[in-house]
Amino acid sequence: MKVNYTRHAEDKLERPDIRKFKVSKKLIENSLSKSKQESRTKYGEFFYLVRVSTKHDLRIIYDIIDNNIRVITFHIARKGRYDKT
Repeated sequence: MKVNYTRHAEDKLERPDIRKFKVSKKLIENSLSKSKQESRTKYGEFFYLVRVSTKHDLRIIYDIIDNNIRVITFHIARKGRYDKT
């Protein structure tokens, strides 16, 4: 599966607050390749959570189009913010 990024996601990789957590394309792509869950946002896109520190998770929002993954955006969230209960 090929991974494409929106311009928004590409720009976000360069932000200092994101770089502080060592978020990279490699981390995102490795995480999505392991993704077996089909969690969805309230808008219908897929999302996947990755632990990036003891207190923070990386939430990756993506879509699957023609057997390719398109990363729409991602953000850092406090641990447990998006866990299912």
